Amino acid sequence: MQFREIWPFLLPGVLIQVLMQIRFIVESLREDHRKPLHQTLYILSIAVFGSAAIAFHLLRAKKTPPRDTTAAEVERANHLTNKGIFLLLLISYQVMGMHLLAENTGAAAYTPLLWLLTISFLIMLLYNLLPDKKLIIAEPILPMLQLILCIPIQYLDVSGDNLFLSIIAGFSAINHAPLPRAKVYGIGALGAYLLGSTTRTLFLSQSSELSEIVRYFFVNTIVVLLALTAFYTLKKQMITSIRLEAALRTVNEQSEKLKGLAVIEERNRIAAEMHDTVGHTLTAAVLTLEAAEGLVSEPQAAQKLHQGKEQVRRGLSELRASVKVVRAGNEIGFTAALRQLLQEIRSDTGLDIHIIMESETALPVLPAGILLSVVKECATNAVRHGHATGADILIGEHNGQIRFSFTDNGCGTDTIKYGSGLSIMRERIQSAGGTLEIDSAPGEGFTISLIIPASQRKEDTE
Repeated sequence: MQFREIWPFLLPGVLIQVLMQIRFIVESLREDHRKPLHQTLYILSIAVFGSAAIAFHLLRAKKTPPRDTTAAEVERANHLTNKGIFLLLLISYQVMGMHLLAENTGAAAYTPLLWLLTISFLIMLLYNLLPDKKLIIAEPILPMLQLILCIPIQYLDVSGDNLFLSIIAGFSAINHAPLPRAKVYGIGALGAYLLGSTTRTLFLSQSSELSEIVRYFFVNTIVVLLALTAFYTLKKQMITSIRLEAALRTVNEQSEKLKGLAVIEERNRIAAEMHDTVGHTLTAAVLTLEAAEGLVSEPQAAQKLHQGKEQVRRGLSELRASVKVVRAGNEIGFTAALRQLLQEIRSDTGLDIHIIMESETALPVLPAGILLSVVKECATNAVRHGHATGADILIGEHNGQIRFSFTDNGCGTDTIKYGSGLSIMRERIQSAGGTLEIDSAPGEGFTISLIIPASQRKEDTE
């Protein structure tokens, strides 16, 4: 068998392989996500092994099911696998076609068999390489036409190995078709083989023994049936796996949403309990202490009552700030809550506060609550003790730590006394794993600097 005798069948496959090699090598050169060594090995494997290497890389490529998967998207979700299978079928069809032509060399039906194999091969290429929009017009004409051509090919072939060609043609039709149509093509491939093998069996019955006829018809028919059934089942399982993976991802996303809603609901419940129970209790305690303060004549006792009243008021103020943060959660965010607090401070005290944030910082509830309470305490001290009219706030994040400083233009002092407010502030910051520094001098205002982790510790979260 010489090249000039088989070139119509061999040439299309060789051209397609060369074009596929060029395409995938060019695409690889344009990609930048591969390491240089991996890219070199990828290109060399395609250049040396051709379609087999391309099929290998396509089959092992990562497949991601589409979001909100529909039935149409599922059919195409495994398109890389389908392309890899097609290239393997392409190689198999060429090898099997060459085998049939070699077995039929010198036979009277060699020339029509050659052209039938070539036309069938071209139809297979056209069906698998057409764009999806044009493929709608070509279906189901092209795959059914290829299956019909298997009938005369089986009749003309004298080798008896044409069942493999029918199997490959059936695989090609099933591989590229949607699942409902793939079943029809599988049945069509089996029917085409039965028609071709029946006519060939009738022809052999005049000159062959019964055992050869049984082997040719019954055994080969069972092989074709099992092969087509197995391939269709594999395709169905692959699509089902994609559907299950997409459904599982949807369930996980919905579970995360429900978990977030549950967290918000629990946060609001805790905030309501804090406001309704502790808040009311502290408010009643303030009123009681005020009444007691008016009844006590001893100056020292009155001073203690006044001090206790201020501590309860401060605790009530911090509780309200914490309730705001808990209720706000991730919906408002730390930045919005801080700006809202500063607006309230300006309105209540007249303190002109300027804020500089190096970046928009998203904080968990605990660190956010601490910083908001620090701002309020600093502003209260600046107005009450320092008689300040303005202040600057600087907030930045570096290496997972929040850096905060509050500087006012008050009278300042050379002796820093840790009253109840500053003591509570320092304890809260230290309990969260942070540090606090205070700097002041007469006539130079008051500066409070702190560093606090940007994330909550597990025990704090619990």
